[in-house]
Amino acid sequence: MSSVSGTAVDRSGSAALSTTSARWQRTADRLARYAWVILLVAVTLALIGGAVSAVAWQAFFQRRPDPGRCVREPALLRTRRAARSARHPWMISTFGYVLAILLGVPSLLAGSWDLLRGRTVAAARRVLVFIGPLLVFILIEILPHLVNPCTIPYELGSRNLLAICETNPEWGADVASRYHLIDHALVGALPLTVLYWLALRGGAPM
Repeated sequence: MSSVSGTAVDRSGSAALSTTSARWQRTADRLARYAWVILLVAVTLALIGGAVSAVAWQAFFQRRPDPGRCVREPALLRTRRAARSARHPWMISTFGYVLAILLGVPSLLAGSWDLLRGRTVAAARRVLVFIGPLLVFILIEILPHLVNPCTIPYELGSRNLLAICETNPEWGADVASRYHLIDHALVGALPLTVLYWLALRGGAPM
């Protein structure tokens, strides 16, 4: 009789654990959908901010010269200051990327639980919800510098660069400051998000 009652207790405990796990996973999946929407908004804002920076660079981002200054600033210092000013719109998108990563943490935990239970396919799908935005956030800063339409031809000896490029004896050739944000958005954020979406189509909880 005691063995029967013990078995019943074990079954009820297992059922309660399964119910709690299912509830937690549903919450993680709901947050994953929010994370995807926030990521899309962040990429859209990056594209808009980059376009505004490229079109209205002189009006909004470039520092106006001070006639009272006797000593002229070095060109490198002025360019770097302008680039820092232009990054203000990018910070809004950065907040969105970070928020999407944080909302993916519950999916990472739920995926780890799935992995412990032997549900490897479900685990991979849920872990992707965390890993995807994290890779997008990291590679946005790396990919545009690896696939640079200015640096590569310049290093190969060409001086017929695109109109979006600028050269400087101290760093060589790079995308001009006014096009820097749109370059990161078009070369980094947009294709990486598309790749992430294609991975999600494999069955992640969206």
